[in-house]
Amino acid sequence: MDEPEDTEIKIQRASGELINDLTATLPALLWKPSREGASQRRIPRRWVLAGKTDKLLALLEPFQEWPQLLDPHLQKLLPPLVDAFLAYLVQHQGQYAARSTHSGTRGQLLPLPRAVCRLLYTFCKVRGVKVISRFLNNEPKYLDPLLRAFIEWNSVVPAEDSLPDALVWEERYIMLVWLSHLLLAPFDLVSISSSDIPIPFAIPDQLGTLPAETPVVTESLLAVALQYIGVSGKEREAASLLLARLSLRKDMKALGFLNRLTDWAFRTIQPRQQQGAEVPSVYMSIGVLSYLARLGASGQVEDFAPLVIPVFRQTIRLAQEKSEAYEVIQSSAIARKMVIKILRTVTVMALSLNEKGDESVSDEGVSSILEETIDYLLTCLADKDTPVRFAASKALSVITLKLDPDMAAEVIEAVIGSLEENILYQKPDGTLITAFEARKIGLTSLKRNLSAVDAQRWQGLMLTLAHLLFRRAPPPRQLPDVLQSLLSGLDFEQRLTTGNSVGTGVRDASCFGVWALSRKYTTKELLALDARSIHAPTDQEKTSVLQILAVELVCAACVDPSGNIRRGSSAALQELIGRHPDTVVEGIPLVQAVDYHAVARRSRAMIEVAKATASLSDVYWAPLVESLLQWRGIGSPDADSRRYAAKALGVLSTHRSFKTLEIVLKKLLQKISFIPRNDVESRHGCLLAMAATVDAFNTERQNTGITPDILEVAAVSSQVSELWTIFSAPYGPRTEELTLQTTRPELTAEATSRLISSLSQSVHMRGGDAALGPSAVSLERALEFISFSLSRSEAIAIEASSEAASQLFPHLSTIKQNQIIQGWIKQIHSSWKQPSGHGQISALAAVYRKLEAENPFKNTIISELLRCTGKEELIEKRVAAVKCLSTDVVPYTDITDELADSFIDLLNDYTTDRRGDIGSLVRIAALSGTSLILQKDTKSIARTLRVQHIVGCLCRLAAEKLDKVRLQAWLCLQTYWESATDFPPLERRDDHFSHVSTKEYFLQLLSLQRIDQFRSPLLQGFATSTVAGTESVIRESRSALISFINGHDELQRQTLVITFINELVVVLSDNLQDDRYAIPTMELLAFLIDSYVDEVPEDWKISFRKLFVLVQKAHFKSSNMPRLEAAVRMYAPLSRMGSLRGDVLKKLTSMLLHPFPRVRNLDERIKIEELKDALTEIFSEYGTIVEIVAKTNLKAKGQAFIVFDDVDSATRAIDEVNGFELFDKPMSLDYAKTRSDATVLKEAGAEELEAHKRRRLAEKERKQAQEALDAQKKLKRPAGPTEAARPSKTTKGAGLKPTTGAAAAVIPDEYLPPNKILFLRDLPDSADQDSLSAVFGRFEGFREVRLVPGRKGIAFVEYENESGAISAKEATSGMPMGDQGKPIRVTYQRQ
Repeated sequence: MDEPEDTEIKIQRASGELINDLTATLPALLWKPSREGASQRRIPRRWVLAGKTDKLLALLEPFQEWPQLLDPHLQKLLPPLVDAFLAYLVQHQGQYAARSTHSGTRGQLLPLPRAVCRLLYTFCKVRGVKVISRFLNNEPKYLDPLLRAFIEWNSVVPAEDSLPDALVWEERYIMLVWLSHLLLAPFDLVSISSSDIPIPFAIPDQLGTLPAETPVVTESLLAVALQYIGVSGKEREAASLLLARLSLRKDMKALGFLNRLTDWAFRTIQPRQQQGAEVPSVYMSIGVLSYLARLGASGQVEDFAPLVIPVFRQTIRLAQEKSEAYEVIQSSAIARKMVIKILRTVTVMALSLNEKGDESVSDEGVSSILEETIDYLLTCLADKDTPVRFAASKALSVITLKLDPDMAAEVIEAVIGSLEENILYQKPDGTLITAFEARKIGLTSLKRNLSAVDAQRWQGLMLTLAHLLFRRAPPPRQLPDVLQSLLSGLDFEQRLTTGNSVGTGVRDASCFGVWALSRKYTTKELLALDARSIHAPTDQEKTSVLQILAVELVCAACVDPSGNIRRGSSAALQELIGRHPDTVVEGIPLVQAVDYHAVARRSRAMIEVAKATASLSDVYWAPLVESLLQWRGIGSPDADSRRYAAKALGVLSTHRSFKTLEIVLKKLLQKISFIPRNDVESRHGCLLAMAATVDAFNTERQNTGITPDILEVAAVSSQVSELWTIFSAPYGPRTEELTLQTTRPELTAEATSRLISSLSQSVHMRGGDAALGPSAVSLERALEFISFSLSRSEAIAIEASSEAASQLFPHLSTIKQNQIIQGWIKQIHSSWKQPSGHGQISALAAVYRKLEAENPFKNTIISELLRCTGKEELIEKRVAAVKCLSTDVVPYTDITDELADSFIDLLNDYTTDRRGDIGSLVRIAALSGTSLILQKDTKSIARTLRVQHIVGCLCRLAAEKLDKVRLQAWLCLQTYWESATDFPPLERRDDHFSHVSTKEYFLQLLSLQRIDQFRSPLLQGFATSTVAGTESVIRESRSALISFINGHDELQRQTLVITFINELVVVLSDNLQDDRYAIPTMELLAFLIDSYVDEVPEDWKISFRKLFVLVQKAHFKSSNMPRLEAAVRMYAPLSRMGSLRGDVLKKLTSMLLHPFPRVRNLDERIKIEELKDALTEIFSEYGTIVEIVAKTNLKAKGQAFIVFDDVDSATRAIDEVNGFELFDKPMSLDYAKTRSDATVLKEAGAEELEAHKRRRLAEKERKQAQEALDAQKKLKRPAGPTEAARPSKTTKGAGLKPTTGAAAAVIPDEYLPPNKILFLRDLPDSADQDSLSAVFGRFEGFREVRLVPGRKGIAFVEYENESGAISAKEATSGMPMGDQGKPIRVTYQRQ
């Protein structure tokens, strides 16, 4: 509604660049690069990257908003696509289904025809198929190969592991359109038909036996067209076009195909009942109707003459007689639209044949066709679907234009008469009366009310009038009635119960009608009309019809809620003034003010354009004010629109200074007294308009400096003073409207607060005269409203009520002020760590600047706001408190140590929760206050040290990774930089997100490193950007760092790098436990040392030794992978340093034994053979695999051992594959703890292998015995009173998982929580996987049964979710199983 910039302007500006990109990219997509010395013949590509095709499509999509911009470039863009397709057709037709040799990119490649057809379809979508098809090659020689290619490519069987290899719908659509285009060739098909063309589909029996002379190509085309004429996709449109072109060919008509296919169409869409055939689908009905519509639109009148009456009768029967086919057609808007097109075409043909005296259509037949068609079209004007109404209005206007003048006038009268139905009239007090009652009173004093009319029917009727006017069908004598309808349509609005508008279409059609009227009728004809007989929606002086139209178009262009209507009104106004010069007041300046692009943004149209228009002449001021007072202005359902309208009324109220101010205030007071209390939106807009008008009065008083004794000023002052009584008036706001959620309390809170604020300012500007101020009752009511409003949670209500409290505060006694402040503080304390309290925080800050300097509550307010910024409070309230300090406290107080230190702490706030770095919100809010602190003369604190600390924080934040923080910090630092004497010159100013993410920005920032006290925080921030920022920030910041270092000579470069390293070591030492800085600092240090340090200078060895110690501390006993990775990267360059090499290598060697698992975390549901195959494919490239060991027992599930022939292969595999996802789970890799059997056999022989197995078995048995002993010890419970409360049953954990504590061991099975895995016990020995699957597979979500090798009587059953397991457990627990009928035990697996 109120976009930042008109989209069309953006598209026009960018269109040239888009076209250039398209032109430059297209040849490389279509053709292989030519080699030197090769022939000039271009070779089309066989395969095209899908990504490149998508990029080209993305370049075309924006032109849908402005398709005409493509027209000059179509001749350059489309022929290459057509040529490439035909070249592929000639050179590679048989290779379409061949598999791409690029196996690595399979799925990312498209056959060239598919890419071309996708591009051509997008062109058709943007510019229309009629325009694009003109560029398709129409040489008859391509009919045969194109048809063969369609049949061959469409029959390809798609591969499972690739994109569909058969034609996709875009290809079928474009190729069918192309085939229909080739049928325009004047040669008989028999002369260009081959006898071996395949017929891919069976031809329906309804067509009967085709003539023997039928060419094979005709049969093939017929089969293809009939196959796709009933599909749901776009191919249906192309198939109907192909079938129509085939039917209308001269040689095909000679064979009777036109009559044959027409009969087939009606038999298909409405089969005879005795045949028992099924009614066709809605898509088949649409396709057949589309074919019939294309026949009439494309065929010659003489050729179609014998079919006019039969086609009309059968079509009108389909549209009106109840049947199954009728129900199918009525269910689809497209089908109903096609019926209208058929009737329009047939009726026009009947009229043409009758004019020529053709005997195939009699006069009675024409009259019958006309009467039935017009009645049907008038009914369709009220259709529920807009496309149907459009089609009906266009058809009615086309038919009317073909009639003789008298009959056409009757049709127009019928349309106008329909527009006069159900119109009511409104009295000045808002009462509605019927047209009959209105005529008794007199229509001149009443307003037309359209609330009872059918909006959809009105849109259809209005569109019909517009089309008739565009064809100049109405005679001048009917124009007054036509004009009345158009003016009513310009102000038409109705809304559904959901709040959606249904009046936009009517207003749009009215704009079109006014534009057509201005274009098609002369100035003399329009000026001859009686303006007094026209009832305009706004109250205006009726000098001429053209002036009335101009005023209403101005109001629509400035106030209408729809951007299309505003621009349409602007275009109609331009046409009106351009076609009829010197008839409209200030015509040329008016067109310049109400510019097409100026009215695109509603706020600009309402405020700036309306003001410029009203300043041209008083003729436009009153209608604009009246429009803003109605549904398009302060009565709009959109809150922002009401705010714009209120502001616009305030601006227009000063049109003639205090005279017009008095008029607007009087209208507003009268308006609010008639607005129903349940119309919350209109009351909101009216109160906002009052506030805006009072603000305008205050500004006008201040600018003019007129004393109050002037009569006009005194009258307005009296009106403003009386507005205080609105808070206690019967029609004024009530406090319950601020609490009941159904009354939209946030709107009332905002509006009343704005009005209180404006009235309070007015009293202050008039010297605080008590006589002009509020009474005690009104003042108490205002305070009550503010108190309720501050308790709201909406930002707009809090902002408005805080400002109102601030403006009203000076008019209160000191005692009352103190009471209110204490009450707010008490409310803040009671809402600690709760969402409420925002309003009171904002109010405290707002009234701070109104307090006297010596007021003790000033310090109390600062302390309370600082307390609200503490980390214990909710982040939303913390941010609100920081913003209040920055905007309302810092500018109006002396900066104390406490306040400055608090802001430094806020700049270092990095609080995080599940939402991420929420402390960034605090830092951003604190930066605006920090800027003010730097600007103020802070003599009360140690200025040098404090400013140094603050600027250091700014340097760090200006270099950190978060874009929003970086921008705000830079804006603050930039302001300080400009006034700092010890800073280097400021080379460039940056004020946008994109500016602070560039290499040039970071280079300028690095120039501050020459100042010693700022180098450390600067590099601290740089570390986060160069390591942890976004990809672009990392790239640009590192590039800037390298360029900055390399910009010095070799000696300076070495010194600079060592200095940077030394500062970063300090940063690492200070932030060793903080991942936010420790990890990126180590990464940046590794980068600098690796890039610039070959050997450590003697005098810096201590620093590097300290760095080595810090890195060890950073990852000591850490399982943090980023820390470990950063440490390893740090050790790599340090290992080159001679003095540290031994210690570093020793540390790296010890890290090889870091306690990470073997190749674990594999998906245990994967079958062993499938798992081994996948592991072989992954690990074989790192060396020779001797063996892969993977087992199915529970402890080994999800694990595997890969045995390489040497250790180096295993090392490479661990380094490169660790974390690689296999079957959607990341793998964890490490060395095995013992040698594998295959390794032992290879190195020591078979005897040693047997000994190795015996030792392993003995060790396993020893561990099992020890685990059993430990478990028994844990299960022994000590005697005592607490033991009696425990269950006596000590069930061993289900699922064979050893218990880890007494508390877990004593949970009875019946109390186990649900689990998707069931544990089965006491199973018979005969139970196997098949028998158990038969029992448990009956339940929903069954996945598998798992037996335990070597353990009889137990098993596991897994389901997809817990619900299936619950159902299975309840149904099978205790079920007898086996020969002895022993019940089985079913429990949930223990967690």
